[in-house]
Amino acid sequence: MRYTLEDIFSQAVEDYKAINLDGESYQARILYGCKISLDEESGIITIHNTALGGDYYRIITDEQKEYFKEKGWRLGVYNVCIETYHLKLQKIEDKIKDEMNTKQNPKQIKHLKTHRDRIIKMYNKINTKIKTESYE
Repeated sequence: MRYTLEDIFSQAVEDYKAINLDGESYQARILYGCKISLDEESGIITIHNTALGGDYYRIITDEQKEYFKEKGWRLGVYNVCIETYHLKLQKIEDKIKDEMNTKQNPKQIKHLKTHRDRIIKMYNKINTKIKTESYE
């Protein structure tokens, strides 16, 4: 079954785990760093990744949007979350390598490794949810 953005938005509204972020002229929900919003005036639905860092949210990629349309809200959120964790882990690995090859500050290396372990635990938690919900 293929879902429309309206279907996906409805799933997000009905999702008891999604946090309500409704405003004056829009409706929005957020779950695991993935925000979906409906502009009530234009009727436009957008999905953003809020977990990449920086000063602004990024609209999800076309590939990620297709995944939402194929699998629905919850598995789409998990997919975006997993991809974000991959990016974060790569950045941490690069920082660890850089630190090992330059300053070799043991405190910084320990901090980065702790951060990496935390991201891996969250990655594994979401990966388990994907497997569980894919079979239901």
